[in-house]
Amino acid sequence: MKVKICVPIPVSDVSDALNMLSRAENAGADLIEIRLDYAGLNASEIIKLSRDITKQHSIPLIATNRQIGQGGRCILSEEKRIETLIEAAKAGFTYIDLELTTHNLSDAVKAVRNCGAKVIVSFHNFNFTPPISEMERIVKEQVEAGADICKIVTMACSVTDSINCLLFTHKMSGSLEIICFAMGKYGLLSRVLSPIFGATFTYASLEGGFETAPGQVSIGDLREIYRRLGVQP
Repeated sequence: MKVKICVPIPVSDVSDALNMLSRAENAGADLIEIRLDYAGLNASEIIKLSRDITKQHSIPLIATNRQIGQGGRCILSEEKRIETLIEAAKAGFTYIDLELTTHNLSDAVKAVRNCGAKVIVSFHNFNFTPPISEMERIVKEQVEAGADICKIVTMACSVTDSINCLLFTHKMSGSLEIICFAMGKYGLLSRVLSPIFGATFTYASLEGGFETAPGQVSIGDLREIYRRLGVQP
């Protein structure tokens, strides 16, 4: 089977972004997430950064300008934050990541789709892994908002949490596109196996020191794990 790996890039400027993009492509990334919130730029500078990136790369790109409350670093107003993501869609990003907590989410989803991009509606819980019934409720909200891909990321407090994420992924993957795994040391199992259980793709850092979430492994290590498991990354 073919599993897909997305590499998040914590960008600071255009040259830095283009350098890391090339390295991620050479490492075998199937998709690359541009973490615009790491740049610390104002809205107009972020918009220019997005345009410059898409001019030079054809690999599927995800634009993320993560809210602070969802584990990100964006310091813009919510209105400006959403504007940067809509402009990223106009610039040619394949996917836009919009948090479930986004203000007027349905309107933002429509605006992004009207620009030709697909929408990942994401939810993060950095404290624990909710029961499967609660994750089902979250997915229902994501679907109702117009998600092309539903993303749920939780914190694993035990290996059982990882297993529950995998079971949930398998259950949901028959009817929709889903990304679900757990963070932290107990979440590694779900990060590695989620694509095998039906997730659209999983995430891996470019290398050590470039992690954008707790427990993220490098793409080199992840590809080696898949090789040993007999699956093709």
